[in-house]
Amino acid sequence: MEPQLKDPEDHGPPDEPLPDLECAVCFGQFNNIFNTPKILQCNHTFCLECLARINIISAQPESIQCPLCRASTPLPALGLPKLATDPTVLSCLPEPMQHVYSIRFSRDQGKLQVKRVPSSAPPCSRETRHSLDLGVPADGPQAERQSQTAFGLSLFLRLVKMPICRLLFMALGMLAVVSLTVGIVIILSQRK
Repeated sequence: MEPQLKDPEDHGPPDEPLPDLECAVCFGQFNNIFNTPKILQCNHTFCLECLARINIISAQPESIQCPLCRASTPLPALGLPKLATDPTVLSCLPEPMQHVYSIRFSRDQGKLQVKRVPSSAPPCSRETRHSLDLGVPADGPQAERQSQTAFGLSLFLRLVKMPICRLLFMALGMLAVVSLTVGIVIILSQRK
């Protein structure tokens, strides 16, 4: 069950527009765990999960590039979860969600984990996840193997699109089929 957001009339002067309460990348509603509203130096706000996913595929793990304006924000020494939390967005969340959980980000493992629950937070429900797998980092050994495989496949597909190569691959394929057929016929004839 989704918690109810505060009434817009309860938030500050009526002249000020309400902040967007959804991440501009995933369109998920901000919360105080993995979708904590983190603000970049360019003043754009995104959820922690999306920023972690961006960081995992980034070639520069020590900074984060804004998905909207492409401005770079250096990461704090203690990592991505230590980016500033947007206080305006946080203040619009329901009271129990205004206390941010302590989160650990392991880029090497591609994982966000709840490190510590704030003492003022209500008890965790069974539905609360304590870790979130984000995928393999872009510079990990498995990613390197995947990129080599992808390079080989893309090279093959580019070659197949070329007329001469297409003809050569078709000829080699036919030769392989004929050779395999002849080999099977020879083996079967020797058994009789």
